[in-house]
Amino acid sequence: MTHRDLRILLAALGWWAAAIGTLLEGAGFVMTCVSFLAGSFFCGRLVLRHVGRDSAVRFWGPTVVVLISAAICSSGLTAAHQYLAGQGILARLTEQRAVVHLAGSITSYPNPAGERVLRSMRVERVTGRGEVSSAYSSVALLGGDELVNVNLGEHIDVLVKLEPTDRGSREIAWATVVGEPTVTGHAGPVSRWIATRADRLSANLRHELPQIQGLVPGLAIGDDSRLPEEHGEALAAVNLTHLTAVSGSHVSMICGIALVLVGRRRRARAVIVAGGVLAVLIVATGGQPSVLRAGVMGAVVLSAIWLRRPSSALPALGVSIIVLVGLEPSLALAYGFILSVVSTAAIIVWARPAASLLAPILTVPGANLLAVPIVAHLACAPIILLLSDSASIWSALANALVAPVVPAGTIVALAGLLLAPAPAVGPALAWIAARCVSWIDIVAGELSGWPGSGMDGRLVAAVYAALLLAAWLTARTRLRTTWLVAAALGLSAYRLVPTPVPDWDIVQCDVGQGAATLVRVDGLVYLVDTGPPGSRLGDCLSAAGADVDILILTHLHADHVGEIRTALNRGVTEVWAGPGMQFEVESMVGDRSVREVSAGDRFGGLEILWPQGPADCYDESCENDNSVVVRANVGRSFLITGDIELSAQRQLARHDVAADVVLVPHHGSPRQSEAFADAVGATLALLSYGENSYGHPAPATVELYSRGAEIMATEDGDIFLRVAK
Repeated sequence: MTHRDLRILLAALGWWAAAIGTLLEGAGFVMTCVSFLAGSFFCGRLVLRHVGRDSAVRFWGPTVVVLISAAICSSGLTAAHQYLAGQGILARLTEQRAVVHLAGSITSYPNPAGERVLRSMRVERVTGRGEVSSAYSSVALLGGDELVNVNLGEHIDVLVKLEPTDRGSREIAWATVVGEPTVTGHAGPVSRWIATRADRLSANLRHELPQIQGLVPGLAIGDDSRLPEEHGEALAAVNLTHLTAVSGSHVSMICGIALVLVGRRRRARAVIVAGGVLAVLIVATGGQPSVLRAGVMGAVVLSAIWLRRPSSALPALGVSIIVLVGLEPSLALAYGFILSVVSTAAIIVWARPAASLLAPILTVPGANLLAVPIVAHLACAPIILLLSDSASIWSALANALVAPVVPAGTIVALAGLLLAPAPAVGPALAWIAARCVSWIDIVAGELSGWPGSGMDGRLVAAVYAALLLAAWLTARTRLRTTWLVAAALGLSAYRLVPTPVPDWDIVQCDVGQGAATLVRVDGLVYLVDTGPPGSRLGDCLSAAGADVDILILTHLHADHVGEIRTALNRGVTEVWAGPGMQFEVESMVGDRSVREVSAGDRFGGLEILWPQGPADCYDESCENDNSVVVRANVGRSFLITGDIELSAQRQLARHDVAADVVLVPHHGSPRQSEAFADAVGATLALLSYGENSYGHPAPATVELYSRGAEIMATEDGDIFLRVAK
């Protein structure tokens, strides 16, 4: 790498850092820091010139000037973007959490967000509270099935409720859909052309398994909206989700094919064709951050071909950072963009040295396959740990196993999309693409279930780093490869021995603002509720070493049933629910048997205390009061209360509800009956809650139950209890 290349990279990093600083702290803060650094550099240069030792300063001086100039330009441009985004009434109405009409275009494919669907919308006009104005920002639309059928690029008018997003977010607001969206304008010709072929591709895949129907368009254009949730989780568990988010490898393959087909001797035509393919790909994928980054890098490389200049990957990466952050500063804080840049830089710099280190151990082909995912994982580990605290030790192996089919699968899937309407050819290409992605699904499904998936992410990064360190030591000390392999296998075997499972009768899982409780009664494992969508129920079940025999749903609010798919995948044979809930629960649990339970039902050491029968509810408070209340005998009695509020608590207080351990109702809300707490008379009270805006647990509730009981809360993690019998 030349000094000029380094100068471009430093300018890009300065540009990026200044954008982040401006988004989070404002332009004044960044300008102050830059002025201080510039002044320090200038004063230092004067001092060193005076003593005759300024050779290093003369060498690095232009680079520092470029760095400071980049930071100043970036801060000014980011501030201009912020000013423009704040124009009109959208920002003010967002702070007021108003209900408004938004008009704009859809800019992303559907993305599941728990029980809802998430899409991005570029807002062009906002109407609310008697005012109308233009807008220059994006919002994150949250809705249901009404958002699934809107095509990418279509213009819609929709009634939404606004809520602010985090500072520096790419979208200015969360917009929860209140009314049915109305399509007011068609997408552009390229988007319509892609949408038509995507529909035809889906028709060609209609006889395939659901996961195959979701993976093929994901591999082609990054549309994984049809991928079943459990298969998406399997891909995420072994770090294969990048395959359904079009990235640099997709761009390089597709542009490379275009260049080969046209021929690089016809330089102008080759660059024009490849550039056109690149533009279509960006439009087809909805402008995902990783695609934009790869697209700009591709444009830089194509420009070098056009000008007959040598091209280098790292300067191209630097240019892509400057261009994209300049055009959309919020990308500077987008996890997708950050992961894309960091992994690309790591692969460019370290993949070849890592492959050289691993070659004596794993052979050259094996080293080449494993080096890329290992260095990418190590580089991205600090960022990934901000999103999830678990990872899989098999992620590098999974990427290596699918690597041979990904290029063919990507090309065939894209060809199957473009030629979908062609008789015979379209269905044939779809069939071949399905065979390729089926291998990806098999690898993800198999390895995600191996011991070592769901491990602490820091441990996985440490194992990969240890493998590279051991390879380096081997190269330096010329140890025999056999001994190194034996040592590596021994270390892996030691590390992969499952963590000893605590001996337990009761587990109160830490699932955030929700509830999920495990109890073992008469040799059966009962799971009461599952926690909210995206909670860590799976981690809790793995830590408990538990498969679930019977799932009990106290009521059907999202914070109690949001992770029902995770629970069902852990061996559930029967689901219990309260009176009048059978039909709705059956629609959620597929072929599992559903049993309605009510007060007076007994099943060995487990009894149902509430509710006494079905109720017609028209508000959440009534639904809370009809939560199933369970008392389990695990040597000591344990009362699980769901979200019952004052009315149900007062009625239950007149009956036998005594228990040694109690799960405090409704996450410790202030709506508690002192008579109920006294009737329970527990010596241990469990609180299940997470970060919330409801004030849970209420101080008065904690004081009420702490009069005669020790308090334990899930804010400190999963609670494992072993009852002395």
